[in-house]
Amino acid sequence: MGNILVTDDDQTCRDSIQKVLEREGHTVQTAENVDTALEALHRDHFDLVVCDYRMPGKTGIDLLLELKRRQASVPVLMISAYADAVAERAIMQLGALELMKKPIRRQALVARAARVMGG
Repeated sequence: MGNILVTDDDQTCRDSIQKVLEREGHTVQTAENVDTALEALHRDHFDLVVCDYRMPGKTGIDLLLELKRRQASVPVLMISAYADAVAERAIMQLGALELMKKPIRRQALVARAARVMGG
């Protein structure tokens, strides 16, 4: 099982993703913004980062760019209720695995996490 960081300014979404992934046996840490996520990334190694695309202040793109600069091999799964096809292409070109649209289906999240971490 993997060590996963979930970053989203919406606590309900963060908690929901955390519960789903922990039920699958993963260790999950959460962050409410990019700065908190970067602190966690400085302390720990993660096998997967799940990050909201739109957050107040620094965005998921900011986190993705910094993560690729620091630890290029860590996969990033971006999530969003708002992104369009242009944003999705940009996110993928910057190095995210994919963009999942909210609301996120439990089975899709579990399958993607397993695929990324070789399960």
